[in-house]
Amino acid sequence: MIQIANISVKAGGKLILDKASFKLQAGEIVMVLGKNGAGKSTLLKALTGIQALEEGLILWENQALAEISFKELAKKRAVLSQSISLNFPMHVRDLVEMGAYVLDRAPEKALLDRMVREALQEVDMLNFADREFNTLSGGEQKRVLLAKCILQLRCSQKQGQEQFLFLDEPTASLDIQQQYKLAHFARKLAKEKGLGIFAVVHDVNLAAQFADRIILMKQGKIKEVGSPEAVLNVSTLERVLDIKSIVQKHPVYGCPHIIPLPQEVGEETQAKNYLVNKVF
Repeated sequence: MIQIANISVKAGGKLILDKASFKLQAGEIVMVLGKNGAGKSTLLKALTGIQALEEGLILWENQALAEISFKELAKKRAVLSQSISLNFPMHVRDLVEMGAYVLDRAPEKALLDRMVREALQEVDMLNFADREFNTLSGGEQKRVLLAKCILQLRCSQKQGQEQFLFLDEPTASLDIQQQYKLAHFARKLAKEKGLGIFAVVHDVNLAAQFADRIILMKQGKIKEVGSPEAVLNVSTLERVLDIKSIVQKHPVYGCPHIIPLPQEVGEETQAKNYLVNKVF
């Protein structure tokens, strides 16, 4: 478990993150929503040890994050950044293999090759092992980087040790199919492998479908934390995200389904649709 207690972050004298508190559990997916500048990525950087705190405390299994060395932290968590650019050619298998850097000693080549293949197979990219990374589409690149994160955590996995995967806007610039495919892989890792997943996203419907809990942020503060059904409602979406909406029950998955509305839509029309559609 990761416990976050009243953490704040300043940059240039400005308060970017203001007294955030919540908990992260292994095996669950937590997604963070908020407008640009709400503090989402700063929160992720603070949790992963990249961003120093102004105040507050982060505990990883009752150990202060500030006391954990970078190498030890790399064995507990992996981070999938928004993007990566390579200025030189590199094959997919070689890039994924870099996830083994957390080991004190490199494993035998046969074992490492098998682990690389297994990681690529988990994200449905094994057939791309000999391709150059820069020739892949955005969605394919994200899945390769996810395989690298999987290998990193698997190399350092110990019995009884919780591990977490942090995703910083993983679906940015991806088409709809690739967005949901990546979210599906993340959910599979949480439910089948027991990883804790913390993801910064912008798509409220993707969060509604895949998250166990959702954090809503505004102006550096956490405004709501709870299940999709608890936090994704008409009033909260307008108060925190400035979205007028109709919230229906998803016809297949039963989670909230959000239909954004233009700001010009009147409250009477919004309320009428709200009632007709038997929303959350």
